[in-house]
Amino acid sequence: MSNNYTLIKDIFVETDKITDFVNLDKSTLAYHKILSALQKPLKLILFYGKPGCGKTFLLNKIKQDLEKKLTVVFFPQPFFDEKEFFNELYIQIFGKKSRYKIENYESFMRLYKVAIETASSPVKPTDQVVMLLDEAQLYPPNLIEKIRLMADSRLFKFLFTVHKTNEEDALAKDYFKTRIWSSIELPNSTLSELKLYIEKKLIFHDFHQYFYMYNDSNFDLLYHLTDGNLRNLNKILYKTYELCEYYEVNRPTEISASNLNNKLIEMAAINAGLINA
Repeated sequence: MSNNYTLIKDIFVETDKITDFVNLDKSTLAYHKILSALQKPLKLILFYGKPGCGKTFLLNKIKQDLEKKLTVVFFPQPFFDEKEFFNELYIQIFGKKSRYKIENYESFMRLYKVAIETASSPVKPTDQVVMLLDEAQLYPPNLIEKIRLMADSRLFKFLFTVHKTNEEDALAKDYFKTRIWSSIELPNSTLSELKLYIEKKLIFHDFHQYFYMYNDSNFDLLYHLTDGNLRNLNKILYKTYELCEYYEVNRPTEISASNLNNKLIEMAAINAGLINA
């Protein structure tokens, strides 16, 4: 049953691989704002946007670019236990477990200051470790407080990445609002960015000719269904090409490589759970 649509649908499987990153205007702007903020003497920076807008992709790119000249630690998942957080942080910085027990913030900071004084340490006393924390809205308040103390030491700089949702605006949480020195938003994609995203994905995988399946009506419908959210766009496109894959084998006259029927997109959106039948 395999055909070109089988290969194309896999292009839109969501991953965190930096090779899948598509550079859009909104991403470029946020990227440079974050780099600029990290170069300033700011201790805590907030990076926010709706779930699925592309924040984690951008964090991976920032880590990849910064770690060439700085010590960068990226935690893509939140920690809920103070001991686990500081033990993993020590491993990420020094590449090995501490020979001594790390039970809390105090013991970590004591051992960290000793470790950076050694000649073999990858971090020097004058260095500042950049911490990228994804899903930061899920960290418990007591751990956020310890992170604030770490930032106050000037040995660490933090980029908090949080979801901004209609139900719960993370910016309204006191422990973010009163301590953040700079805020950067990554919005959903515009209609033109949505088009560019699809085109670049297809070009990168040598399927550019399939971009001509789309017409303005298709793009308008996709934008209406997703509001420019890339995660939802990936879901719909995966399901759309899955339908094309089926029709190509079983009912080839129902599809055309030069014309994408909006009904297929609507069926895909229903199948992806984004709209009701």
